[in-house]
Amino acid sequence: MNKKLFAAIGISGTLMLGSVYSISANTSGYDLYKEALKKTHTADSVTMNVHFKMEDNNKSLLSSESVFNSDSENQVSSISTRLSNETEVSTMNLYKQDGNWFVMKDGFDTVYKMDTSSRPHHSKTAELKDDFENLIDVMTKNLQQQITVLEKQNGNQFIELDLTGKEVPLTANALSTLIIKHAVMIQDNSATESSDFHIKAKVPELDHDITIKKIKLTAQVNKENYIEEQTVKAVVTGKDKTGTGHELVLTIDLKVTDYNQTTVAPVEIPEDMVIEFNHGKK
Repeated sequence: MNKKLFAAIGISGTLMLGSVYSISANTSGYDLYKEALKKTHTADSVTMNVHFKMEDNNKSLLSSESVFNSDSENQVSSISTRLSNETEVSTMNLYKQDGNWFVMKDGFDTVYKMDTSSRPHHSKTAELKDDFENLIDVMTKNLQQQITVLEKQNGNQFIELDLTGKEVPLTANALSTLIIKHAVMIQDNSATESSDFHIKAKVPELDHDITIKKIKLTAQVNKENYIEEQTVKAVVTGKDKTGTGHELVLTIDLKVTDYNQTTVAPVEIPEDMVIEFNHGKK
């Protein structure tokens, strides 16, 4: 089974809810956003709708739509996701219960069971999280005045950071190297794994003239100081080894509802359909 989905879940979680904790700016916008992220993590249960899209020169490479229901108090979660690339569509459901993840894909009679207790890939996940935290620290040291906060009539607050062209700090172009580093790591893993379970995207390998063209983050915080909506968009340009130019656009949209009101019922897993997923298998 291909492990790109599990890697993507970890990356998305880091980007959307984890890595901003290390920001040290002192403006009200940063403080508001950081405190909202912290409170979001403390919710006993939540429903998240996540939309991801990757484009190259205005052509869709990969997109996904996911609904994540989490009940941390009872340690039960469910994810339904639909992925599509240029030619294929893949739909699957994931359930976390009894300390394990169970993965079911439409059209398959097998249920994959993944034990999360040992977490053998924790080092790579931690490395990725550290890289993004360091990157955001570098990016935000001199951007305090470029965060805007708008208070709406209903008491919600809208936060925005929008950088284009020369507004993007030179040091932030470390993101280019970071993207290449982790994209190569994921592709190296997937190249040796079975491709019959999960679809892939043909992402161009940028080789030179890599730079960030745009970074935009928006978030809406409600009166209870929970994040209700968040969008992260990054535009990276560069050339591959043949000299062909590429403009990669990555967008992640998050909508969060039903704080502390989401219920997740355990599902019946037929034992005769379960196959243990070996993390170390290539």
